[in-house]
Amino acid sequence: MKASRIPWIPLLGWSCIAHAGPLSPSLAPGQNLDLSSYRLQTLDEQRRFREVEPVGTYQDAYFFTDGGTGEMMFRVPSGAGHSANSEYPRVELRESGSWMMDPASQQVHAESIELRVMAEPATGSLIFAQIHGEKAGGSEALKLRWLNGDVVMGVKQHYRDPEQRIPLLRQVPLGAPIDCRLRLVGDTVSVEVSSGTARAAREFQYAADSWRDIPVYFKVGNYSQDRREDGSTSVVAVRRLTLTR
Repeated sequence: MKASRIPWIPLLGWSCIAHAGPLSPSLAPGQNLDLSSYRLQTLDEQRRFREVEPVGTYQDAYFFTDGGTGEMMFRVPSGAGHSANSEYPRVELRESGSWMMDPASQQVHAESIELRVMAEPATGSLIFAQIHGEKAGGSEALKLRWLNGDVVMGVKQHYRDPEQRIPLLRQVPLGAPIDCRLRLVGDTVSVEVSSGTARAAREFQYAADSWRDIPVYFKVGNYSQDRREDGSTSVVAVRRLTLTR
């Protein structure tokens, strides 16, 4: 594993998807931000898991625009419905396409996010960004976790490995802006996060042979790590989302 500081990644000249201009509280998330390369994983009126594609102007009680700030909101009641391969509830955007880790490739796959964790579940734990694989049973290549105010990077060098956890930021207050930049080139992921004056950067190299045949994709939102119906609700607000392929 490499654990060195890396420079901020410039967006100028990249092929990317981003919002242009201020966020409007009167518009749906998909009108403020270009979500055309994502599908939405959310909850229905009975709090059962469902998917929506295209996102378009869709909003519901769990995925909506904040009426004051215009931020894209991901709201997850603890113990709500979950997908077939998980025990935990989520409201997330999942990249519609996928791609492969190839150590010989110089193609850039990147996601840049500005977010705030507004409320955490009773467990204090949620996941707000991922690189996930199209294979069940341990294909989460990268997770960015919120753990009671700490931001932690979770990685698996090989498919199905136990997750290695690398602390990035400590004791970030609820509601504080977090800038997060993920970049994968070849078989190496670069992660840079900052909040206020705190900043951390890491690189991690995957075992390419283990991941070579598993398509992967980005996710962003609120993957609550509380499966109990304990009355708590977690909320994540996103004001910037940029996808680079």
